Amino acid sequence: MEKILSQLSKEFSSTVVIAQHVDSIFLPSMIKHLNEICPIEILQAEEHKEIKKSHIIFTYKNITDLHFAHHNGLHLQKSTYTSHNSPSIDSLFLSASKLHREFDILACLLTGIGDDGAKGMLALKKHGAHCISESEKSSVVFGMPKAAFELGASTEVLPLDDIIEKIKSF
Repeated sequence: MEKILSQLSKEFSSTVVIAQHVDSIFLPSMIKHLNEICPIEILQAEEHKEIKKSHIIFTYKNITDLHFAHHNGLHLQKSTYTSHNSPSIDSLFLSASKLHREFDILACLLTGIGDDGAKGMLALKKHGAHCISESEKSSVVFGMPKAAFELGASTEVLPLDDIIEKIKSF
């Protein structure tokens, strides 16, 4: 995350929502550190808070799974999706796939154990989102990106440095 977020510029106008399997105990210090190196404000996810451009929002373990809801602005709200992962990347991606007509979506699935995010990424791809899986070359653990690739959910499979360039140009 540090490598990606530190390379964004103040002019980056997209919203970034990050679902990371990190415990809430570590999140405040992680966000504090990332805010020191990233020119865009990084916030902890809160249910019902409107999502605005040029913000980075972290969902995290031990929070109720959140998904996108669109009524009078884009918000995160409790999800009924059941998963053994917290937060559920599939839940977030599946809800984002329903917004494809209103927003341009770039989904990235980075290093991680398991297959969380693969089904949701496939739904996003079917609805026209650009979906990138991190390559085995740069992944610490090629589980989640590999699952998405094998499911046919990836538009591209790229090393981290190339993903950063895609995000910056989005």
